[in-house]
Amino acid sequence: MTVRAMPGVRVVRSARGGSVVIALCGELDVCTAGDAVGALTALAPAGARVVVDLAGLAFMDCYSLGRLAEARAQARRAGGDLVLAAPQPVVLRLLVLSEMFSHWVVLASVDEAVSGAGRVPAAPVAPGAAASPARSGIVLSALFRGGAAMRHARRLPGLLTAAGSRRHDGAGTR
Repeated sequence: MTVRAMPGVRVVRSARGGSVVIALCGELDVCTAGDAVGALTALAPAGARVVVDLAGLAFMDCYSLGRLAEARAQARRAGGDLVLAAPQPVVLRLLVLSEMFSHWVVLASVDEAVSGAGRVPAAPVAPGAAASPARSGIVLSALFRGGAAMRHARRLPGLLTAAGSRRHDGAGTR
């Protein structure tokens, strides 16, 4: 199913391996994020594991990242989760610079995300609590328990390599 959120962004939904895969294509910014993320949450059934495929996303700003964080908090409150997969270099850079990489499950490919790699159990949030990474159960200390910090550290070089080989301008392709 394809939903046109706004000019510049396309949202495509599919189901794979028990997960809802939602591909974002185009540019996600302050003008398009509200409708695109709204479409994303409307397409994902409550309690589902949602994989957001970022391979077709050429740009994402901080506002959009905040909206995705709200969508993840909503998914986790409903008993599901939202993970990110296959970010382009510019999107990966935003995730690293904003330190969201250490708060979220970010995987190199949709296949890896669908297989269940990097599952983090959902954490309940008190009703009425603000949707922020810290208050949505996505706290740094929870991710570092059980060696998760090492998993993140091992995954980053692979993500950087995978993202570099998919650059839109052709630089970095092998």
